Amino acid sequence: MDREMSERMIKVCRGLIKMLELTFQGFRKPAEKSIREAEEVRKEVQDASSDLTLFLVTQSSSPDKGKEWVKPYLTIISSFDRMGYNIDGILDRLKKMVQDRIFFTDRAIKEVNDMFQETTDLLGNLPDLILTRNRLLAQEMGVKGKKARKMADGYSDEHEQRLIEGVCVPKASPLYLDILVSLKGIVVHTLEIGDKIIHLSAKT
Repeated sequence: MDREMSERMIKVCRGLIKMLELTFQGFRKPAEKSIREAEEVRKEVQDASSDLTLFLVTQSSSPDKGKEWVKPYLTIISSFDRMGYNIDGILDRLKKMVQDRIFFTDRAIKEVNDMFQETTDLLGNLPDLILTRNRLLAQEMGVKGKKARKMADGYSDEHEQRLIEGVCVPKASPLYLDILVSLKGIVVHTLEIGDKIIHLSAKT
């Protein structure tokens, strides 16, 4: 992976990190301002992703390189884009909470906070992995990712039990579960990118 490719990928990744952090702020202190700021960063992320795609397509037209080498990178861009869609989904849920004045229980707030923190920490490691292609870092991310996915599944199960017992508010339930699913999706795509980076580095 050449330097320019790495820098362009890191630019997209850092935009997603910023967007997720702003979304996290919007959850901790629900306000339309934080949501708008995250949506503004989303446009920057989309532009950076489009630029990266165009760069790849241009590079793939080179007779020296051929076309097959570009496919793994397009898969990485697809994972970046799907992370963005997951964050979009969280923002939509936050807007719904603000507009309809829907509140989570203290327990649900803590669980979503924990999941946000795990996801943000994991995604925050990705620029370093793209830059260094360090296998040990990739393994550590794999462990963190497994923990985060297990956490999301456990929280979902516990929430359903609380809903049955009447502790949780029914109208808040789908929003809570959707946020957990979206955060879990970000974790999955982060790990997919990490695996692809390590696989590509092994071939060079």
